[in-house]
Amino acid sequence: MSSFSSINCRTLSTVQEKRRCMHAQVQELKQTWLERLAFGPTRRDDALIQLWLGVFPVSLNQLPLERAVLLQGQIDAIRRHLSGTYRDLLGAMLADPALQISLSGHLNNRTNPNENLARELLELFSLGEGHYTENDVIETARALTGYRLVQHRSLVLDPRRHDFGTKTILGRTSGFDLSELVQWLCQQPATARHITRRLWLEIVGPLPSPARLEEIAAGWRQNHLSLPWLISVLERTPEARDGRRQATRLDSPIAMVSRSLALLGSRHPDALRISIHHLRLMGQPLFAPPSVKGWPTNEEWLNLRWLTARRRGLMALLADPEVWASRELPDSLPPGLTAIPPLTIGLPAPATRENIARLWRDPVWQLC
Repeated sequence: MSSFSSINCRTLSTVQEKRRCMHAQVQELKQTWLERLAFGPTRRDDALIQLWLGVFPVSLNQLPLERAVLLQGQIDAIRRHLSGTYRDLLGAMLADPALQISLSGHLNNRTNPNENLARELLELFSLGEGHYTENDVIETARALTGYRLVQHRSLVLDPRRHDFGTKTILGRTSGFDLSELVQWLCQQPATARHITRRLWLEIVGPLPSPARLEEIAAGWRQNHLSLPWLISVLERTPEARDGRRQATRLDSPIAMVSRSLALLGSRHPDALRISIHHLRLMGQPLFAPPSVKGWPTNEEWLNLRWLTARRRGLMALLADPEVWASRELPDSLPPGLTAIPPLTIGLPAPATRENIARLWRDPVWQLC
């Protein structure tokens, strides 16, 4: 996706040069990623990657100098597993340098176990709260010991740092390394329920009954935790179809801005720069989730300051002369641009700056 991976900022001579290098890499990553979300040839896959970046959130502010390279590595790892199983994706994320560093996993060793990664693994990435004990956290931390960072970019398992002793996790006693641990966690019904719940919130909207979630999760287990199966089933549920028809979900800022850029058709650097700046004001700066729990979802975006920032950001795009001059618009704005008809403009309509402004100011533009 980018060419900066060959640059090692740590090889530069001065602290100032290293910081400039790091900043340039981060800006390049943000611009390239937003451009892919709006215009890329694999927008469907990129949108799914953005979804999984919310399930396995890493903030660039938690990473060392090569933060852009590390985040790019996480994106690439997710992309490689989109057509696989959750077991494979979870294993890849636990071995991912960016996620490990963000949760202090690379500091976890047999003589001084660090429980941070283990706790988030059980609570957020697998079983969910209430389905494990404190002893399970301690034993899981032992199973994850031994990884260390090499050249600030990759992880290796150091046998001298790994705890090879037996551990008891969720009632099973074994040697438990990372691979066996992931396999065991993914055999637990609670994992399928918890991840189904997280993706339901992102893809469908308000949660259904526990029985309905269990129905989907049970089917997912029967299909070996296939990621394409779960995504497809969630997107085709009657609840998802009704939600799209009634436009009951508030789009995330990143998805809304990507959709707006795609309509405008401007790839000018100013369009990307303005969008990235205003995404921060909208509450969703690229690669900087607020916590390890990820981004807000649906009604959690109903914040007056954030909603005001959405309108201002879109109007800033339209007001920039370079962005408008580089637009690639059809002759008219067709019907179907929004899930339900806009309230303040009838479509089709001429693709003028005034009409796009009316469309983007319309509350319906924020819905999906």
